Formats: sequence, structure tokens, C-alpha cells
Amino acid sequence: MIIDSHIHIGRWSGDDSVEKIIESASRNGIDLLLTSCLGEYGYTIYPTVDEVQKANNCLLEAIGNFPDSIIGLCYVNPQHKQESIDEIQRCVADGSMIGIKLWTAVKASDPRVEPIAEIAIEFDVPILQHAWYKMTGNMEDESTPADVAILAGKFPDLKIQMAHLYGAGFRGIADIAPYPNIYVDIGGGEPEAGILEFAVKEMGAERILYASDAPGRGFAVQLGKVMGANISKESKELILWKNAKKIYKINMEDKFFND
Repeated sequence: MIIDSHIHIGRWSGDDSVEKIIESASRNGIDLLLTSCLGEYGYTIYPTVDEVQKANNCLLEAIGNFPDSIIGLCYVNPQHKQESIDEIQRCVADGSMIGIKLWTAVKASDPRVEPIAEIAIEFDVPILQHAWYKMTGNMEDESTPADVAILAGKFPDLKIQMAHLYGAGFRGIADIAPYPNIYVDIGGGEPEAGILEFAVKEMGAERILYASDAPGRGFAVQLGKVMGANISKESKELILWKNAKKIYKINMEDKFFND
């Protein structure tokens, strides 16, 4: 059993089409894809209300077409407070999505994220928050792990999946380790010796999730981060699927596959 906790789709063709992504995941032994859509045909840093709705409609369509492979996360832009709340109501409370996706429109530490956090707590769903430490090239409102730590401190009952362990590095692990409501996924970034082992030591394997960030990254390379790590078999099972199942309250009986 493998659950990929972080992939993206759009109305793309060729190898990046939804069908090809699912085929590739299956070839790599991945059973379920926690998915967001950041734009129908490309990503916009500061998406409009209309762009967000179209992105989520794209994902809802994919969920309808591939219900045994795709589970959705509702994408919102916290710059648009009421529209974000309405969209979460539409896609999560009234729809089939089981979490919220935040990207780079607003830093996680920004007060404009607080209404999103409050509704996530109300609906008992996690927020998947992009974060990265870069030497250069950070987008103006791109979050770092320090921003995510601030959000976690404000809302201890909020479950946060921080993306990109290998973009956070040792510094990012130190930022988030004290906050038990922050989980981290391994998607994106190149494999680097010692990162996952350090995260398991500092945070515990129960707070780490397998992810690929496909199609921007390949499934096999990202799986290699776990398979090749010097950690226990039990830790690998937690990372590969058990943690995502628990955090997102995924009911395996609703799927065609079993443990």
C-alpha cells in the first residue's frame, strides 16, 4: 500500500494528463493520490476567484472520473476571504474533497490565513501548505517553514501538512519539530542523504508522509527517498501510507483495494 499525499493535475495532455499520471503511479505501486489543481492550464501565483473555481472544478471532474485513484484537496487564495470560505464549503463540506491546499499567494504566517485555519478546524480537515527555503528566487509571498511554525503556534488544533521536506532541509526541520500539529511530506526536491533520517529522529516517523509532487517530479525518484533510507520497516510503512490514512481519515473500505 502506498498513498501519495501531494500531486497536481490540470487539463494537460500527453504524459501530464490525468490518465497518464494515474498509469505512472500504478506502475510504481502507488494506490491513491491526494491531489490538488493549481490551475487548469498553468499555475498563477495570485489566482483570481474565477481561476480558483475553475481549478477546483477541474479536480472535481477528475475525482468523478477516477474515484478509486484520486482524492481531492480544495485550492483557495486567502486574499479572497469570503470567496475562499465559500469555496471550501462547496468543495469540502458539500463536496468530496478532504483537505485544503494553500500555495504562494499569502504567507502561512499572514493573518489572512487565519479564517482558512478556523474553517479547517471546524471541518476537521488538514491544510497542505507549500513551504521552501531557497538560496534565491523565493516568490514574494512564498512561505518558509518558519511561517508554517507561526501558523501552527496560533492554531494548535489545526493539522498542517507542510510540503517539501527536501526544500526545508535541516533548518526547516528544526523550525517545525516543536509543533506536533505539523506533518511534513517528502515531495519535490532531489534525494539527499541523511535528510529523512534526521527528520525521523527529530520529529518521529508518524509525522512524515510520502509525496512526489508529480508531475513535476517522478514517482520512482521520490519513492527512493523512503526505500533507500536507513530507517525501520515500521517507519517506512508509516511514511508510505499509514500516516496519510490517519491524518486525512481515509476510509479504505470505500476503495477497491485493501491494506
